[in-house]
Amino acid sequence: MSLSKEEALLFLREVLQVPYSLLFEIQPSLPFLNGIIKSYQNAVPWQSVTSWAVPNSQRHLPSWEEIKKRQFAKEGGMCYENNMFMKELLNALNFDVCYIPCQFWDPDDHLSVMVRGLTGRSSRHWVDVGNSCPLFQAISFDFDTDSIECDVGFLRHRFVKSKDCIEWQHSRIFPPLDDCNHTKEGKWFTIAKIMVDTPCDVDHFKYRMTIRYTMLEQIAFFHKIRAVVFEKNKFISMKGMQLVLETKDNTVEGKSMKNTEEVVEAYRVYFPQIPTGILQDALKNNSKTMTESKHSHKQY
Repeated sequence: MSLSKEEALLFLREVLQVPYSLLFEIQPSLPFLNGIIKSYQNAVPWQSVTSWAVPNSQRHLPSWEEIKKRQFAKEGGMCYENNMFMKELLNALNFDVCYIPCQFWDPDDHLSVMVRGLTGRSSRHWVDVGNSCPLFQAISFDFDTDSIECDVGFLRHRFVKSKDCIEWQHSRIFPPLDDCNHTKEGKWFTIAKIMVDTPCDVDHFKYRMTIRYTMLEQIAFFHKIRAVVFEKNKFISMKGMQLVLETKDNTVEGKSMKNTEEVVEAYRVYFPQIPTGILQDALKNNSKTMTESKHSHKQY
């Protein structure tokens, strides 16, 4: 799996709307990288709609061709899809990139990306467009202190050096994750552990990601269909029947949809790149599958 240089430039121009004049003599740099990340998060959603739309008997780990097609259509996907595509995009643009594993709930349950040697021979910058948080930039893991704190919109978060990883911590409940159990430590709680010293290839994630895509109903976080994108760096989220929007003063407000028709309309307005037919298939399959799952009392 890979992207050609021509495909990478086409994605920058057509999907991320990078001006054509800026695509000549592109060289890897931190400002260029951050521009790609910010543009991507404002154009391509993290979402589980397309995964829920697949009939249960046909569920599978997405192929590279499926991933590439959805990315060029701005449909996005979950971490496996978005971060895999980002890694191949950066690789085609001559960045030195590798995969690293992260743990949100279980080991290796999140595929992430590291850019190496960008600002120095041993520099490390974490890139992740496969989560629902407003990062908008690469995170340098070369800090000298025990931790670094960041404020982005409504979210205050920090990265803390641990024995064998870097812990990503939030200071308050983040809307897409407020129904999940994470380790809480006073003001801060750990959202994920990033294994910065464990570069790996994509096959490292095959087992855990196959479980994710084929057993959605057995993973609590995916019981509700979710989608997150940003518009002018402002958070937009659908989680089940709830629409969450970030306001001008960096707070978030939620609105509950009364019925499926309102959900479909909200997606039409805020996620127009997701075809209505796919959304309707996802809603029907999610409702049917979760009802059956409740009766069977199974939990992954």
